[in-house]
Amino acid sequence: MVFSLAERNRRLKAMDEMIRREGLKALLIIGNGAVGVRAYGCYRYFVDNRVYYHMQAMLAVPGKEPTVFCSTITHLKALNSRNYTDIRVVGDDILSGVMSVLKEKGIAEGRLGVSFEMLPAGWYMKIRKDFPKLELVDVTEKIFEIRATRSAEEVELYRKCAEIADAGYAAVCEAAKPGIYEHELAAVLDYAMKKNGAEETFTLLASGRFSFKNNGLNCLHFSAAPSRQIQEGDSIAFEITPRYQGYWTQMVRTISVGEPSEDFVTMHKIVCETIEETRKLLKPGAPLRDVIRFMMDYISKAGYIPQLPCGHICAVDLNEGRVDPESDVILQEGMAVILHPTIVTPEIETGIFWGETYLVTPDGGECLMKSSKDLLVF
Repeated sequence: MVFSLAERNRRLKAMDEMIRREGLKALLIIGNGAVGVRAYGCYRYFVDNRVYYHMQAMLAVPGKEPTVFCSTITHLKALNSRNYTDIRVVGDDILSGVMSVLKEKGIAEGRLGVSFEMLPAGWYMKIRKDFPKLELVDVTEKIFEIRATRSAEEVELYRKCAEIADAGYAAVCEAAKPGIYEHELAAVLDYAMKKNGAEETFTLLASGRFSFKNNGLNCLHFSAAPSRQIQEGDSIAFEITPRYQGYWTQMVRTISVGEPSEDFVTMHKIVCETIEETRKLLKPGAPLRDVIRFMMDYISKAGYIPQLPCGHICAVDLNEGRVDPESDVILQEGMAVILHPTIVTPEIETGIFWGETYLVTPDGGECLMKSSKDLLVF
């Protein structure tokens, strides 16, 4: 079990209050092991159970213990350990189980809250056919309002996850040398993070010599097969992204194999300065769009071109919301925001890759990673 009983009850209480406030007869939360959209983490957030295969679901009726559905005995054992009393093992046909409980609880009309980001089209059509008086209402944003309030337990998971990212960075720094292949570095990174407790990882990397005139450092890509061999003078960029007990953090770094170019040194300086000035604004109550507009203005005043992406909010989903100048998110204490500004010139399509995860505090963003921010040369 990841969370304490008190934390579980805090979340379910907030969910029950939302259901009543929105006038819902029930709320249907779906977990799907095959997708990764923004609302992917909603099921895990409330149920505290990892969906590693097929689908699971929870049906919550105000004032009553939620009903959770699963397809296998393995999931049943996990749910039993999480203090749920109404668990239905329904095989792979989760929808039939959900519809059976809707009938059992007399929910044939009124408003049923769902997340359209997670609701399969087939489920939508079947529910509409069998319950024509039941109105399906998208409450995705209402759920995210609940998820935006971070607890002390969540913050501790962030800190542990950041330690795992630090361990991954240390491992690839040790392994980086001419002759090694990109996919070998990806394997080193993945092994180090999982050895230190990551339940899963998301790794992007790229290599090539960075230059303002003839840039050889390409966009980050997923490296899982034999690919480019590292050469003397290359820059190597990484997105180092572990997940620990449901929570993600990310560190973005570029290192140099051999002496870096002067352009690399220049770009590293402006990237670090941009992040340092921007992270000071990551305070509770600040509109995220204002923070990012400041970041982009800072880059422009330095004589460079800001581009998206430049970060995202992370928690149970790696990307709970993009960091961009149009965001309507209001920062709350304990949120984790990944800052990795994209800075280019008219001659290059991508700059160096750099950034880390910051915790929103009254004093500004607290960097969760302890790794050096220096330009490292090997």
